[in-house]
Amino acid sequence: MNFSKPIITDNRNMRRDVKEIDKYFFELYNELDKLPKQDNIVVDKDIVDFVPCPVCGSEDVGQEFVKCGFIYATCRKCSHMFVQNRIKEQVLLGLYSSSKADSIANQVSMSSAYTQYWGAVYKKYIDYVATLDLENKNLLDVGCGAGFFLNTASKYTDMDLYGLDFREDSYDYIVNIIGEKNYYYRQRIEDIDFGSKKFGLITLWGVLEHVVDPVSVVTKCSSVLAEGGMILFLFPNPNSRAIKILGINTPTLNPRSHVNMYSEKSFRVLCDKLGLGIVDRFQELPVIDLMYPYIHYTDQFVEDLVHSYQCYYDVYVVKAR
Repeated sequence: MNFSKPIITDNRNMRRDVKEIDKYFFELYNELDKLPKQDNIVVDKDIVDFVPCPVCGSEDVGQEFVKCGFIYATCRKCSHMFVQNRIKEQVLLGLYSSSKADSIANQVSMSSAYTQYWGAVYKKYIDYVATLDLENKNLLDVGCGAGFFLNTASKYTDMDLYGLDFREDSYDYIVNIIGEKNYYYRQRIEDIDFGSKKFGLITLWGVLEHVVDPVSVVTKCSSVLAEGGMILFLFPNPNSRAIKILGINTPTLNPRSHVNMYSEKSFRVLCDKLGLGIVDRFQELPVIDLMYPYIHYTDQFVEDLVHSYQCYYDVYVVKAR
């Protein structure tokens, strides 16, 4: 199998077929609109913290734009883009567990259009992991959300499955897949005592862009990684063609949830800082539905996006040096 080739889907009618997508963004922006603002910026210290670069700690940053009262800034030292007036972690965790927007997001993630596409993506990387011959067969899915990756893994791998998340509405579904003792429910990974347990594979599917302290999270992942084990990350690509075309209206520029946007340089800085080496880099979802009115879709166009690393998602596989 050619793992460098992304999973291709015809998603041009996604919002017509999955009406919950528009409902999700309506509720999300409704939540943000209700936050108090001063000069167009959320500054309430009970809600937000103004932070330096979460990757390298530099305070030498420049403003890119403001969206819904939140400042997206770029670090001049490591090129990391992040929300400068970041919502406090406890506020975020509360939203993830009970917000109406996130409940609708769960409905979106379980729609047939999404499960078909992401099922193919997950199966691709399960096949990829099988080529790594990992000795340790424990798999930890950090931020397992609705549990669909764990469900896919249960069908196509013999690994022992573990997960952690904060969401109420998928608790029973996940426990049914992996068992209650393997589910670290409503626990930050930094706070979990894993004892002597190690993991041959740790996955963070669309998680690292959400966490307020990536250094802390990835450090903990690295500390429970078995010898020869791997960590797989998927997160939005700030260099995507979607962002170049759609700009501030790109859905992944979501300041409530996506507080970190990792460039290739800033992710490498993060890995170097924590003693991790990049094993592989892949691209997924070259074209999102909102791009179609502004492109001429051809196989060559897709190939160009993949080769220039301008797909919507980056996938990195890393290991300890």
